[in-house]
Amino acid sequence: AVVSTQSTGTDGTVTEFGRQIALADVVVLNKMDLVEEESRDSLTEEIRAMNGACVVQHTTRSRVDLKRILGIQAYTSVPPPSTVEHKLSRAISTVTLTTDKLLRKKELENTLESLLWEEPTSPLKQSHLVEDGGEMTILRMKGRVHTDTGWFMVQAVRDIYELTPIATPPSGTAPHLIFIGSHLDSQRLQNV
Repeated sequence: AVVSTQSTGTDGTVTEFGRQIALADVVVLNKMDLVEEESRDSLTEEIRAMNGACVVQHTTRSRVDLKRILGIQAYTSVPPPSTVEHKLSRAISTVTLTTDKLLRKKELENTLESLLWEEPTSPLKQSHLVEDGGEMTILRMKGRVHTDTGWFMVQAVRDIYELTPIATPPSGTAPHLIFIGSHLDSQRLQNV
């Protein structure tokens, strides 16, 4: 079956396809033996543009190495900040921010709650309307941050977030946050 890869509907809302790609840690594309290489590459690029942090796994006849999709520790590890801003359109994209600043944990929590929980009419959300009139919406966020109380792993899906302490600071990895959502504006996210 051919699946629509439209990430937004005609009214600008995120489609089920767009939401599933944005929330995925792994995307399995089956029957790749039936797809021309150019089409396969284009689809893979489109998926990575929407979610630069996910792994895209190509399969044939539903054969997939289970080690690549199960037990991947998606909520205990975070991809390195090599993910850059990916954007085919403003509909759904990935933005990665890095910082060397030591964050205050309470301010981090307040910011996360404002970004994820505020109503569209709140001053914070109104300040995040982008030029095309769309509202910046965060569907998924993950990363590592350094706060005044230690290192934390951040995981958020829609309006639920979790800060998990990291006992041993990761070596060689700068603190970073990966945002996946619609109408993301990297400059405005950096300023928040």
